Amino acid sequence: MIKPLTSLRFFFAFCVFLSHLSYLKEDERYKSIFSNIFSEGFLGVSFFFILSGFILALNYRDKFQNKKITLKKFYIARFARIYPLYLVTMLISIPVLYSNFKILLYNFFLVQSYIPDQKYFFSYNAPSWSISDEMFFYALFPILVGISFKFKKVFKIMLLIMFVSLLIILNNILPKEKIHYWLYISPFTRIFDFILGILLFDLALYIKKKKISLHKITLTFFEIGSLAILAIFFLLHNNLPISYRFSIYYWLPMCLIILSATNSFITERNITWITKILSWKCFVYLGEISFGFYLIHYLVITYAHKYNGMGGIHLNGIPLALIMFSITLIASIFAYEIIEKPFNKKIKNLFS
Repeated sequence: MIKPLTSLRFFFAFCVFLSHLSYLKEDERYKSIFSNIFSEGFLGVSFFFILSGFILALNYRDKFQNKKITLKKFYIARFARIYPLYLVTMLISIPVLYSNFKILLYNFFLVQSYIPDQKYFFSYNAPSWSISDEMFFYALFPILVGISFKFKKVFKIMLLIMFVSLLIILNNILPKEKIHYWLYISPFTRIFDFILGILLFDLALYIKKKKISLHKITLTFFEIGSLAILAIFFLLHNNLPISYRFSIYYWLPMCLIILSATNSFITERNITWITKILSWKCFVYLGEISFGFYLIHYLVITYAHKYNGMGGIHLNGIPLALIMFSITLIASIFAYEIIEKPFNKKIKNLFS
């Protein structure tokens, strides 16, 4: 486990949480903050997809190459990691978000993101469309990592250029009403983010094998610089169509942040103050519960709006957001300790 990368997961999950506080735009005090800052929190999804490719390549590339893991064990491990909590949150969503049994089945089998209809991909626990995408990525990962291992750097660069070119073309030819699905939701295009993560791991591994000597000051500058580039991209985001922000716009800063957080992997030491802070136990634990935070936050927001004021106390604005954040955080801790960890072990033991 690369601790700084684990810690970063929580911060980007928090970005997604902010993007779902859409009720704030109805209040003149917070309308500008939501429209210009919070609403852009969907960028966290790009981070997760790229990171997913990177981490899977880190954990499984050598195992597949040396035949130390079977496809069965890999798929069981991935299923055990995400499905138990996913299923629980889906069931919790039914009382307030039920639509029909057909759509429920699509959610049960985690294929809702394959359907270009908002009634399907945003049904029940809406953020779980990305989990549907992830399952698609997992299914193809053994093939993708095998290709990544066999082909040379030139081919990988050409592949990346092809992906970028294809997404630019789609940005320019897709009808406006289809942009959101095909550039943000669809697993068939978001897999490019995942593949980018695999290629990014290849780059990190190349730097590691070359044993390039990087001074502590250089690494610190790189870490600060990557965060600064993300900040610049964020500040300028309104100057670019949202279609590009859905797809390739945040690729560069996300890749730089992930790469800068891997200096402990590349150098085998935690030598910068940023890396040391992100390796603190409290931040690492927040990263470990981030999957639960991501899956639970939308349900907390939904139920909070439904029952807000029933006890005679009606909250709104930032105070309501703080309450929802606190509930989500506490629920995520319980979910991690009571559902994620125990069922992960039970499923692996059951099928092994």
